[in-house]
Amino acid sequence: MSELLAPEGAPGDPLPFEQLPAEVRPGTPLDVTFAALPAHPSNRLCIERISNGRIQQPVQAWPIGVDAATGTQRFRTRLPAVAAGESVEFTPVLTRSGCVVAQLPSRAARGVPALAAPVEQEPERLLASAAPRYQWASEFLGAFTVQLAKPPESFGPVSDGLHIVFYIASGEIHGPRINAKIRGEGGDWMLVRHDGVGVADVRITYETDDGALLLSRYYGIFDLGPGGYERALRNEYDPVPPLVLAPQFVTSDPKWLWLTRLQCLAVGRVTMADLIVRFDLYAIRAGQPLPSSGLPRVDGVELIGDVH
Repeated sequence: MSELLAPEGAPGDPLPFEQLPAEVRPGTPLDVTFAALPAHPSNRLCIERISNGRIQQPVQAWPIGVDAATGTQRFRTRLPAVAAGESVEFTPVLTRSGCVVAQLPSRAARGVPALAAPVEQEPERLLASAAPRYQWASEFLGAFTVQLAKPPESFGPVSDGLHIVFYIASGEIHGPRINAKIRGEGGDWMLVRHDGVGVADVRITYETDDGALLLSRYYGIFDLGPGGYERALRNEYDPVPPLVLAPQFVTSDPKWLWLTRLQCLAVGRVTMADLIVRFDLYAIRAGQPLPSSGLPRVDGVELIGDVH
C-alpha cells in the first residue's frame, strides 16, 4: 500500500506541504514539496483545490528525484497565490495509471492582508535588475541580395490574415565569411497579419564558392506600416519596408560546421517595385558579464566582431 509523506525541509528549501500555514500572504505563490512512498516512475501527483467552496483547476506537481536514504519519490509544485480574504483547501492526490493510489490529508490556507511584507527599496532593486548584464558581439558575415519571382502567389484573405508566397528567382551573398549564390528552389511563405505586420517563414539554399550546400531557415518581421494589411490586399506596399530576420544554418560540410552553431541576425529592406531583397547578415555571440552586473566572469569567452 502506497502512502504520501511530507519531507523534512532544510533552510531555503520549498515549504513541506505539512507545514503549510493556515494564514498566508495574499498574492504570493507558494513553493511546496511532497514525497510518495514507494517511488514509481508512473506516479503522478495532482493537488485538488476548492476556493471559497468552489472547485478550481487542479495543480500538477512534478517529480524532482528519489531520496536514496528513504526511497521516497520527491515532488514539487508552485501553488497559485491566494487572494486577500480567500480560503483555499488543498488536497494532494497520488495516482498511477489513472488509478488513485493515495491521498494526503487536506490543508487549508487563507489570504490575510495583514501579513503582506513591506516593499521598501523594491523599486530600486527592480531598476538595478533591468540594466544590461552581458557583453555581446556582432560579426558581419556578408551582404545578401535576392531577386524574387514576379508575381508572388497570394492566398486570402483567410481567418488568420493574408498568405503570400515569394519565390526566389536568383541571388547571391558576398562578404568576409560567406560567398555563395542563392539557389532558386527557396522562398518566403509569409503571413501578413491584420495589424499590417508580415511574419516571414523562409527556406533558402546557399551554394558556396567552394561547393558546399547550406540550408538556411528563419523567421522574422516584415513591417508593412499602418494600414499595411488592407493595402496588401490591393497589392499596394510602402516603397522599401524594413525586414529583420533571425537566420540559422544547417549543413553537413565539415568546412562550414562553424556556421551551424550560430544564431544570426539579418537587417535590411525590400524594394517592392522590383521585388529585390537586400539585407546584411551578422553572427551574434554572447560575451562576458558586464562589471556593473556583479556576476562572475566566464572562462574561455572570446568575442569576434564588434563588441557591444
